[in-house]
Amino acid sequence: MVMLFAAPGADAQSRDEASVLAELNAAQMEFEQFRESRTPLLRGEPLGGSCDERIGRMCIWFGGEDEDAVPGELREVGQARQQLVRELSDGFEAAPHRWILGQLVHYAVESGNERQATAIATACGIDEGWWCHALRGYAMHVANDYEDAEAAFREALAAMPEDERRAWLIPTYIVSGDARKTFEEAPNEDLEAMFELFWRLSDPLFLYDGNDRLTDHFARWVVAMNRRDAWDPIGLDWAEDLEETLIRYGRNTGYGRTHDPTGIVGRQRGSEGFGRPGGFGNSRLNDTRRMLGFHHPKSRGYLFPEAFLASPSDIPPESWITAPREARTWHAPLYAPEVRGLETQIGRFRREYQMLVVGAYRPTVPSASSGEGVVSAWSPQGGLEGPPAAGLFLIPEDGRDPLFVRGRDAEGVLTIRVRPGRYVSGLEVADLAGRQAWRARQGVVQEPLLDGMVDVSDLMILKSGVPLPETLDEAIPNIRPGIRLRAGERVPVIWEMYGLRLQEPVQVTLGFSEGRPEFMGDPEDFIEELEASETIDVTFEDRGPDVVQAVFRSVELELPDLEPGEYTLHLRLELAGRTPLITSRPIVVY
Repeated sequence: MVMLFAAPGADAQSRDEASVLAELNAAQMEFEQFRESRTPLLRGEPLGGSCDERIGRMCIWFGGEDEDAVPGELREVGQARQQLVRELSDGFEAAPHRWILGQLVHYAVESGNERQATAIATACGIDEGWWCHALRGYAMHVANDYEDAEAAFREALAAMPEDERRAWLIPTYIVSGDARKTFEEAPNEDLEAMFELFWRLSDPLFLYDGNDRLTDHFARWVVAMNRRDAWDPIGLDWAEDLEETLIRYGRNTGYGRTHDPTGIVGRQRGSEGFGRPGGFGNSRLNDTRRMLGFHHPKSRGYLFPEAFLASPSDIPPESWITAPREARTWHAPLYAPEVRGLETQIGRFRREYQMLVVGAYRPTVPSASSGEGVVSAWSPQGGLEGPPAAGLFLIPEDGRDPLFVRGRDAEGVLTIRVRPGRYVSGLEVADLAGRQAWRARQGVVQEPLLDGMVDVSDLMILKSGVPLPETLDEAIPNIRPGIRLRAGERVPVIWEMYGLRLQEPVQVTLGFSEGRPEFMGDPEDFIEELEASETIDVTFEDRGPDVVQAVFRSVELELPDLEPGEYTLHLRLELAGRTPLITSRPIVVY
């Protein structure tokens, strides 16, 4: 609690400030106790069971779609909050102190008046200007103004004392201890670069302007700093367990109370359970109430996986959106709470001194009537009618600015040319009117081709029934948007070869193996995996070009009668006296 009293010998002005702080601290405590007493009692059976996760005194339960049934706040609580805001405003005029300003902005935001909160923070009136910028960023974030919120938070970072700045740059609580140590041990310049790349890759949707995952993280820190010296809504003394829970799982969307005559805090889907004052599970005599805090029902994990922090471009094809039970920290993008994985094929081709990245995509929704189990979201069966937005993004691993191309087709192919290097790609489609989106992200790496070296492009699958193309330009519009194939289906596949000598003989092996070999770029490792697995292959002879250029190839394959499941389509090129060239494409047979 804030208990500031004038020291002996202090002047009248200091005594007045201490008196104002003490009075407002008491008013803030009274409001939170009143809120708790008026928090609706949840209907149903008493809580029982064990926590899905335990953080100190805090008990976390993961739930489902019924998490959005958050009890509404009673009218008298809102009226009491407005009275508190007036008292804080009057008190700040008498004693402009950072604690009062923080509480004033906090409760103005809680009242739904983000514009007033932004104006209060902008006017500032205290010496700690960085705290005013942070409060302004918090209010703007809650108002969904993510670009201006990020700008305000960056102003706060620039004005902070060095120790405070490092504390904000290090992703405390949201990553494991080992990953956090990597940030903590980095010199300032390296820490800045790590911070920028980590949060850039953790942006839930590149198509939407602003990085709401970053601003939400900073907004949580602002709330935590306001709570450190104030009465918390759940009635527990502020400690690290409350702070970690807030930073990892976010601000509560609402509160409820439950009755537990057993004295054991139990299950409430999608909630945090809290004991009464005195600690987790240690209630006062004859007081069996428990406060619950709720989070957004669509909360998921969006942070870039820490296992790839040292080399982000090595991350395999995946969306890295994880369900609550798999995520260390939660977030729900309000502009698109429903983010699904996107069916894609991403491929790399060489064009002189550039890398051509091709991305075919199809957003899908579940369908019981489709043999695939899914249908295109904008098809008559999918039911979407809003204007789609699409984009192919490349995030350089070295911190350079992202590169991108945008489109407006619900299903199609996007291409972009960049210089060879190490990137993380993002292919996205959004129905922002319907507040849903699809995305797929993976590492994309291509090193410059030195003289005398040979290389092969990615293997790409085309749509069934299209004629075999003679050039990549002919093939691109017909690249299949996804890797789902029917058993027995006939599909064209394409690839390019680079650096072959004139008329150089090449032995080509094209086939299938069961499962998805962990192929991360070492041909010898992949060859060993193929030789150890059961494969279905076809081998034929090929030759290099008549003139020095890229060699384009297309063939039609008929899938064997494979059982439904995951397989790898692989291409192996054997050249006399050279290291074999290997490329592969995971597929799903249904």
